[in-house]
Amino acid sequence: MGTLIRLSVGVVTTGSVAAWAVLNDRIDVYRFGGGRIIQLLDPENAHKLAIFAAKQGFAPGQQHSYSEWGGLQTQVWGRHFANPIGLAAGFDKHAEAIDGCLAMGFGFVEVGSVTPEPQPGNPKPRVFRLIKDRAVINRYGFNSVGLEEFEKNLKARESQREIRPGVVGVNLGKNKTTPEADAGVDYSKGAVKLCEYADYIVVNVSSPNTPGLRNLQGKVNEKMPFGSFRLTLWD
Repeated sequence: MGTLIRLSVGVVTTGSVAAWAVLNDRIDVYRFGGGRIIQLLDPENAHKLAIFAAKQGFAPGQQHSYSEWGGLQTQVWGRHFANPIGLAAGFDKHAEAIDGCLAMGFGFVEVGSVTPEPQPGNPKPRVFRLIKDRAVINRYGFNSVGLEEFEKNLKARESQREIRPGVVGVNLGKNKTTPEADAGVDYSKGAVKLCEYADYIVVNVSSPNTPGLRNLQGKVNEKMPFGSFRLTLWD
């Protein structure tokens, strides 16, 4: 019971600190003490809390306008990047908090990885803190809500009256049960379904948490029909 009470107080206190930080601006929530409170939570639950905070607008906002940093702006593939620092895929795995992440000051946000069908990922525990190294180990294993739910989240964002300007990328994965020879089919499904919402698309063949995924790497791989994927994008 003591542990449950302590965790509950931790969640409430963290939310209060985050809200206060938003109202008062430019307060470093982590250094203020929120970090220690969050560490009372299981790492995966702490991740979920961070996504919730970003979704609700409680994440720390940028302290400077982009106009003050004109030298960091650039054009790539016809897309305007306010700055070259982006948030990689793996944080907002289900495209739930894009605007909250952009509000932190990132020049772009990449969401996913998303697989065609929902899948649970690896067994828990699968996220581990390395406190002395100020790092985490992520062994989620492509846990995904699937393309249908992922697209709903992207549609819900675009239906808002105002969305925060910024570059949004979508990271595509394949289902764990999909054979290597059919991987291109999985990636093509994702490209067709989500291309209208994405400024760019990433084909994830590097995750160490999906068995055999790295076998798809290389310029020439007869098992990977990238040709069909490229045709999907060009059609």
